[in-house]
Amino acid sequence: MLTKTIAILIGLLAGLPAVQAEVRGSASVPATDANVLRGLSAYNWVCKPDYMGSTVNGASLSVKFEKTRRVELRVDMEHIKSMTPSHSPVIAWSVNGGAFQTLQLNADEKAVLLSAEVADPLIDLYVKGFSPYGDRYNGDVPPNSIKITGFTVDEGGFTTTVKLPDKVWLNIGDSIMSGDGAAYAEKQGRPKEDMWAASDDGRASYGYLLARHYGYRESRIATGGYGWGGGMANMPALKRLIDQRTSTATRLKDGALSPVPDVVLINLGENGVPPDSPVIDALGKLRSRVGQTTKIIVMIPVSGKGRIQFTRALNSYKTSAKDEHVYLVDLGPIKYATCDGQHPVAAGHKAIYEAALPAFDAILGTK
Repeated sequence: MLTKTIAILIGLLAGLPAVQAEVRGSASVPATDANVLRGLSAYNWVCKPDYMGSTVNGASLSVKFEKTRRVELRVDMEHIKSMTPSHSPVIAWSVNGGAFQTLQLNADEKAVLLSAEVADPLIDLYVKGFSPYGDRYNGDVPPNSIKITGFTVDEGGFTTTVKLPDKVWLNIGDSIMSGDGAAYAEKQGRPKEDMWAASDDGRASYGYLLARHYGYRESRIATGGYGWGGGMANMPALKRLIDQRTSTATRLKDGALSPVPDVVLINLGENGVPPDSPVIDALGKLRSRVGQTTKIIVMIPVSGKGRIQFTRALNSYKTSAKDEHVYLVDLGPIKYATCDGQHPVAAGHKAIYEAALPAFDAILGTK
């Protein structure tokens, strides 16, 4: 009490506001706060009574705070203690639409200062990078994931809802869709095993750019080394992954994805061309989990890999299922900048996005 009184007297003598930042009280906003939950990207977060967690590069949250200048993100990273520090997830955030700040989390991280002296900050946060190595599937909190327990704000601070697009666009893919390597420079080279997380930028992804262009809210199921039949980080085949956030947490509500996406874009095959059956089975499962009018778009890998096989599998599914709302996009040979001959850098993703617009305009209509 004496310290606060002295601070007030000093402030009055200096002609400054009586109560300075260092004497503010604090309050807690739990991870279960309704406005926080409304601001989460769909299908990406495991939400429990005392935390939320994700293993998805590009997973995001948007929340507006009022009556506060200070916002701290509270995290619990005990589950990554066995990981190499450079494999740890990377987050990025902006305050009131300003420049993004980036931080690679570490095992001892407890709190991240998101905003210090901005009144009523709107926080836009996303997972910028994940290592493709390390289990991202088993358990509520897989070893390679982030875990958020809430926020600390000034006393009296509270959250409000951020207006986000009503329509949802789900991207399904591999390291290219994920944005792995996108933060590197052209021809910089393939990231070393322990540098993948720092090389990523989830929002550089052409899939994210397409969703934003057409006015959708983007969500994603994409990891490095993934294919129709499964892949690295213990990820199961797409037929199963459609249903599961992790091995213990479902994406479904009443047998359907919740919310039901308006558009699903799938671009898989760079990590191996499977027989027709895993493709056909996954498309059938996906259709059973979305609306009958949801547009499902299968895109041939931008390298052209598996063009004949994927075209055949999609046509076989479309004919047998009599599905009028599944589409094939084949961009043909295009040029795009990469870091290693395979993974697009940010400029490469933009080139893919621009090349794809005519095909997507034909399916979705021009914006």
